[in-house]
Amino acid sequence: MKPSFSSASAAGCSSVDESGSVLARARALTVGWGAGARALSTLPAATVPAPYRTLLDHDRGMTAVLSERWGEPVGVRVLRQWTEPDGTALLRDIVLTVGPDALPVELASIRIALDGFPAAFAEQLREGTEPFGRLLARNGVAFSVEVLGLLTAPAAGAWTAEGRVSPGATLYGRLGRLVRADGWTIAETVELLPRA
Repeated sequence: MKPSFSSASAAGCSSVDESGSVLARARALTVGWGAGARALSTLPAATVPAPYRTLLDHDRGMTAVLSERWGEPVGVRVLRQWTEPDGTALLRDIVLTVGPDALPVELASIRIALDGFPAAFAEQLREGTEPFGRLLARNGVAFSVEVLGLLTAPAAGAWTAEGRVSPGATLYGRLGRLVRADGWTIAETVELLPRA
């Protein structure tokens, strides 16, 4: 049997069909961000401004895409991290950054299925010193991203401070599922871009 977050799911992470709409799932994943999560809404791809759509509407991991966009490796700052009571999933809220002044280029919440990885990988992940996408690549884990929906929210609370944007600035993002080559879902994530 494939690793799962619950006995109802054999896919690693629960699917949107099992856990409700795209918006409900996105809000559930970002609950640690406070008021910002409640302000999330979905939108059609055609209404996302070009620079943001290019960065969001694809099947690749954001670590690699943002490194290419900004011309340097992205760093990670873990804001909150916790493990589900049964130990099968690691959840965390992070900021991906670039440059010597750690400019925020992504605000994200991610839920990672730990029971599909060796213990050493899970320990590296818990250390929080390397972006998840880079850690996957370094360990030879091939994956693609299934974009479940594109999102927007006005920057509020922690998103304003952590993204270094003005209150009310429009954030664009996506809800995605990271799927390993064998079809196992290794993570779900909400990724929001404070700048393009």
